[in-house]
Amino acid sequence: MIYRSTSGRVFTIFNYFFFIMFCITILVPFINAIAISFSSYQAVSSGHIGLWPKGFNWEAYKTVAYNKQFLRTIVNTVFLTVVNTVLVITISMAAGYALSHKRLPGKAFIFIFILIPMYFSGGLIPTYLLVNNIGLNNTYGALIFPAVVNVFYIIVFRNSIMQLPQELLESAEMDGASEPRILVHLIVPLVLPMVMAFVVFSAVAYWNEWFGVMVYIRDKSMWTLQYQLRDILVNAALVDEETQKNLVNREMLIHPDNLKMAALMLTILPIVAVYPFVQKYFIHGQLVGAVKG
Repeated sequence: MIYRSTSGRVFTIFNYFFFIMFCITILVPFINAIAISFSSYQAVSSGHIGLWPKGFNWEAYKTVAYNKQFLRTIVNTVFLTVVNTVLVITISMAAGYALSHKRLPGKAFIFIFILIPMYFSGGLIPTYLLVNNIGLNNTYGALIFPAVVNVFYIIVFRNSIMQLPQELLESAEMDGASEPRILVHLIVPLVLPMVMAFVVFSAVAYWNEWFGVMVYIRDKSMWTLQYQLRDILVNAALVDEETQKNLVNREMLIHPDNLKMAALMLTILPIVAVYPFVQKYFIHGQLVGAVKG
């Protein structure tokens, strides 16, 4: 039986209280947003919606889900998230493995060379001028290539690979395994939890991408989901005139707040649905990165 001091019990109670309040501050606005998205036009106009919908109405979800522009932004976002995540993890793993190799000439110089941009970047204006000068402006390349090299990931992978038993790598070399084969079949399974943790980091970051779209993209058909959501939250401009007339004839008006909250829920739904399945890798990857030796 474990006996705790008075101060220990007070600290435990405070921790529970703090985290309960923290969860409430997150859940209450989220539940309120769901309630608003499902409420009727009159109920939303009155502004008296709490944690439960009033006058159930899901026309906002149907309008957002069947909107061609919104569906296009989903395709764009999924494409960019998959491509960017695969590229950044592949490049980081390959670079980390190369930097950890004892026979790499000039290894110390290369490491310092890639480390400097991690702390001192060129800034937004030089980056924009570079992207524009090489012809990537208003293309998907402007959202892919500037972000495929993540120095932090490279350093973490390098350090993780250097901590692996070198006898394993040397035995694989003696058996005639090539460098790519050693990386894919030997190293990746050993650092898989960390790889999955970085996949989660990268996928969430690219799924939430909007700033790059604002800076580089002019074609509306190339918008990402988050930038489309920003446009909806600012302008509520997703319901065209013909759709609104049909809704008026059916006496099913959509309040702008209905539209905003429905778009918000549909935007975060994929991440909320996927995260529980990768959470175990995320936690394991943090533990592996924190333990030395």
